[in-house]
Amino acid sequence: MDICLIKTTSSGLVYQNVQSFAAIEVPVWAALTANHLRNKGYSVSIVDAAAENLTFEETYKKIEDIGALLTVFVVYGHQPSASSQIMPDTITVHKMLKESSPCMKTLLVGTHPAALPKETLVEVQADFVCTGEGPFTITGIIDILKSKGNDFENVGSLCYKDNDDIVITTPFPLLNLDNDLYSAAWDLLPMDSYRAHNWHCFGDINNRQPYASLCTSLGCPFKCSFCCINAPFGKPGIRYLSPEHVIAEIDILVNKYGVRNIKIPDEMFVLNYKHVMGICDLIIERKYDLNIWAYARVDTVKDKFLEKLKLASVGNRIRK
Repeated sequence: MDICLIKTTSSGLVYQNVQSFAAIEVPVWAALTANHLRNKGYSVSIVDAAAENLTFEETYKKIEDIGALLTVFVVYGHQPSASSQIMPDTITVHKMLKESSPCMKTLLVGTHPAALPKETLVEVQADFVCTGEGPFTITGIIDILKSKGNDFENVGSLCYKDNDDIVITTPFPLLNLDNDLYSAAWDLLPMDSYRAHNWHCFGDINNRQPYASLCTSLGCPFKCSFCCINAPFGKPGIRYLSPEHVIAEIDILVNKYGVRNIKIPDEMFVLNYKHVMGICDLIIERKYDLNIWAYARVDTVKDKFLEKLKLASVGNRIRK
């Protein structure tokens, strides 16, 4: 195996006896990255400790059993900018792995590592930290590891140690979503394990599964000082997947996996009128009966959005 992508979890510690009310979220970024890498010819696996209900010890042992050339800890939260709270369990599993298998090469990607690359490298004692989005950096590292080299200075968006010095390389260009990151590796995930939040399904509380998440854009044009969402991208901004690529993913989720509950975890979904209307129109055209939620700012939700959003999410029931 070339690459193993890891989503750690401490949901049992966080939620304790109310854990059943919380969602079991799809590791969206891991699934998108996995499909990108697979399309480039690399062998890839995903370990989703939350979906598989793995303890820290079970997680690191499973990583060891896979024995990938590069193990990638994907540090993204259920809400895209909320990644720092995942760091404690990432650090714990990484420490266990390195104590048991010190020669295994590890990389951290995500918003927290990109925002604090030097600090993350030192704190976690990983081999590499990604300062950018991830897919291009992963391929750069794995190609060098497969050739048994150790010259990483030409791999973009990378933070690593060279003896006692910490090196940060030049950033890679940003991904073109429609060309580089348009589909997720759903088949590498335990799709029957994911579950919507109880409040997402108050109208149909006994049907929180099947459930899935999918991105339709990356980034945010706003510059809130408290938010790290744009750390992997280097600047504020937003890039969109075409509505055609988004509906193709929804088609797979609905028709192959029976998904009705969908989360759109974009940092700012309700913003671009053409983008939102394009996706909504294609959902309405298919007459899907979906229960969808997405993020917005109160000042971006205009009247012209609301009726179309309603029709796309519960429109089939309205028409009936």
